[in-house]
Amino acid sequence: MARFIRPYKVRFEDCDSAGIVFYPQFVLMAQRVFEDWFGEGLGIPLGRLHHQMKMGFPIVNLQVDFKRPSRMEDVLEWSLEVSRLGAKSLTLDIAADCAGQERVAVKLTVVCSDLVADGLASREIPADFRAAMEKFTAPDRLKLAGPLAP
Repeated sequence: MARFIRPYKVRFEDCDSAGIVFYPQFVLMAQRVFEDWFGEGLGIPLGRLHHQMKMGFPIVNLQVDFKRPSRMEDVLEWSLEVSRLGAKSLTLDIAADCAGQERVAVKLTVVCSDLVADGLASREIPADFRAAMEKFTAPDRLKLAGPLAP
């Protein structure tokens, strides 16, 4: 299994008047990691996915646990791994650490969607996408996403 890793240096614009990262900024950072993973980790830039392939992966569930505060100029090491890969949706564990301390943990569930259909109809994740996504899934977790054994 490979985790997708992305460093991010906290900027002034990310912080509130107390000098710590304003909590919604963590969600924006996690979204950036997701976008980078699609483009760099999977080789499918979201612009091409949306505009040419008419597909998307909108968020259907978002959970965020704030572990410790982060401050301007902290370098956060963001990591992403697939914790569940279903037929039409997947769940990602995205976390940020700094100097060996976990700062935030995000669980993000997205569903593969047809952007042409009314109401963003869900659709099966294409086989080539699944194959690329499986590289970021722990082997023991991948078994859990499939059908239950008799």
